[in-house]
Amino acid sequence: MIERMLVLSTANLTPETCNVYLRTAPFAAFEKGDYGWFVHVATDLPDALPADLADCFEVARRDGVEWIMLDRDAQEHPDLPAYEW
Repeated sequence: MIERMLVLSTANLTPETCNVYLRTAPFAAFEKGDYGWFVHVATDLPDALPADLADCFEVARRDGVEWIMLDRDAQEHPDLPAYEW
């Protein structure tokens, strides 16, 4: 099976979401080397989901993907805010 993956810059999330929330997320989130994440676009989302991550999930769903790869070297997505690191 081949699945599509949305590639986003880590700058499309706040440092707190990347460095704190994703480490204990209640859905699949795996560190990608030293500077990134693989995140499953969960269907059952917690009420306390950070707004920046919710925005990324919305773009992923709109584009029909189930996984997001966050990488510091990826381009910032034009439909999402970028945060200062």
